Amino acid sequence: MIFFDLDNTLLDHDGAEQQAIRVFAARYSSQIQTCSDGIEQDWRRITDQQRARWRLGELSFEQLRRARISALFRTPLSDEQAERLSVEYYRLYRQHWMLFPDVLPALNILQQLSPLAIITNGFAFHQETKLRETGIRDYFRFMVISEEVGVAKPDRRIFQHALRRASEPASACWYIGNHPKLDAQAASDVGMKAVWLNRNRAENRVSTRVVRSLEGFADLVRMHG
Repeated sequence: MIFFDLDNTLLDHDGAEQQAIRVFAARYSSQIQTCSDGIEQDWRRITDQQRARWRLGELSFEQLRRARISALFRTPLSDEQAERLSVEYYRLYRQHWMLFPDVLPALNILQQLSPLAIITNGFAFHQETKLRETGIRDYFRFMVISEEVGVAKPDRRIFQHALRRASEPASACWYIGNHPKLDAQAASDVGMKAVWLNRNRAENRVSTRVVRSLEGFADLVRMHG
């Protein structure tokens, strides 16, 4: 079986977030904090900070969404205001969902070679909606989502859960994702044929295979089976 990561591997999550936060910030430019590094970088910093709190159990998912939006504004927001604005931001983010250009050509090749599935960190409703709204849900036999499993990548248990669902040994399964450690190294550590999708030509050193595109990955799978 061939497993894929979802965000920033199939769907351009970062691009969608950047487009959404630009539109959102323009709407509320008189109310949000001055962004020293630019709104995209500040939004990423805020997101990383609040998600770290969520992973530690300090915030529920609803509190995470509100805290993220609230941190943008100069004056404190009520829960009602933060909820309304987080829904507005999510609507903008959703409007900008797009697949990378190499996704459909690669999936059309790879589905002829093996069953396909996904291993993704995130929330079931959001991840399922992404697949359906971008038109690729039917390519995949199943999706393993951290919310449902109870652990997230790079925890080896999420990969092991996926392998049990596939009824395949790790050595018979491919896995590709955009993060060198959370995806490629973590999958390699459980014995999968792991590949780092390095679209941006980052200089990280990894012990796994590396490709620049999903079409390159399709070529790799065809060569090595």
